[in-house]
Amino acid sequence: MISDEKMSHIVHLLMNGLEKEGFVSFPNKEIAVREAHKISNLYLGNLKGAADAARQRILSQKKAPVEKSPQWDILYQKYLEEELQKRGG
Repeated sequence: MISDEKMSHIVHLLMNGLEKEGFVSFPNKEIAVREAHKISNLYLGNLKGAADAARQRILSQKKAPVEKSPQWDILYQKYLEEELQKRGG
């Protein structure tokens, strides 16, 4: 998972870029940053859960493909998309 420091940096870069380009204006930037952190952490947690579930689905097969093989990658992408859809993402 990504560190809080890196996430904070990414959130600030995104928010500053959006504001600089005139896409948004933040009346209270502190609250906006806090909410962006919250949303980012929820998304990353959701993504990690989906990735773990996809990996487990592959490993639970009778003849699981070798990790990082083309077959593994195809199944992983398929299962990851399915798991994200289940989680509303």
